[in-house]
Amino acid sequence: MAKHTTLKRGQLLKYIGKRWKNLNITNPIVKFLGYDSNGFADAWVEYQGRLLFISLKEVELAV
Repeated sequence: MAKHTTLKRGQLLKYIGKRWKNLNITNPIVKFLGYDSNGFADAWVEYQGRLLFISLKEVELAV
């Protein structure tokens, strides 16, 4: 995702980054919670009730 894309809290994103143990690849949708305080390169998201810190390079807009 482009670094300067403006996201709104609650917006749905598709995770396309490196897989982790509990990632269900058939449901890679995460909910945007907010940007990191260090700029717009990283974000906090919710995935299946878990809070995750990810790079915006690892997501794209969900259709």
